[in-house]
Amino acid sequence: MKIITSASQKGGSGKSFLCLHSAGVLAEMGKRVLLCDVDQQGNLSGVFIENLYQLKYTIDDLLIDEPRAKTIEVIQPTEIENIHILPANIKLSNLDVRLAGDYDAQTCLAEALRQVQQQYDYILIDCPPSLSLATRMALVAADGVIVPLECHEWAFIGAEQILSIIKQVKKRANPKLKVLGLVINKYKTNRIVEREYERGLRQKFPKLLFTTMFRDHVQFVEAVTAKKPITHFLPKSEQATAFRSFVKELLGHG
Repeated sequence: MKIITSASQKGGSGKSFLCLHSAGVLAEMGKRVLLCDVDQQGNLSGVFIENLYQLKYTIDDLLIDEPRAKTIEVIQPTEIENIHILPANIKLSNLDVRLAGDYDAQTCLAEALRQVQQQYDYILIDCPPSLSLATRMALVAADGVIVPLECHEWAFIGAEQILSIIKQVKKRANPKLKVLGLVINKYKTNRIVEREYERGLRQKFPKLLFTTMFRDHVQFVEAVTAKKPITHFLPKSEQATAFRSFVKELLGHG
């Protein structure tokens, strides 16, 4: 079993995107996948769960010293075979305030996932767009981390920042944590500036950038609207093929 975190401090970079569609590929391979949402926006959870605010428990009930539920009680099935989810919603918004001063709080997610880790082949964690406690919890729980980014100037600064945080977590809390790679997302091939940034990123991070890139395509939006991974929404599409290539590359990086 492997726990993989998708992390970036920039909103809209593709953290949920990578978790959702990678889960679809793994599921069609026959792998048992648990999606773990630690983003208060609950975007990943909302793909699979219609009444997100009517759930008895969410992951918030696990991320405290005395959990109000067992992990198995919080996990929800989805309509996709082999995919389950630990959902999140706005209840997570004050996590940092509630756990301020609790120096062991960063281990709460790892402890919660330990209860069910034997039931899954892969656990994919979707982080909030910040370097908050929830993101640190996800990094402490993970075996590996992938970082989505766009071909903008900010990508260089943002990548260096998140890589620095990962290095700190690896040194102080999770020695097994490995950077699996940086993933270019929302790529627009017709824009010269993006091609230039891509070249720059590959020069700066030659060993970290995945070969697979994801173009900015409406079919990804349509898949989310249909509440399915791209591999289940349009299994023969170019976009589904790209994700299969990415997951193959990802598993090779592990």
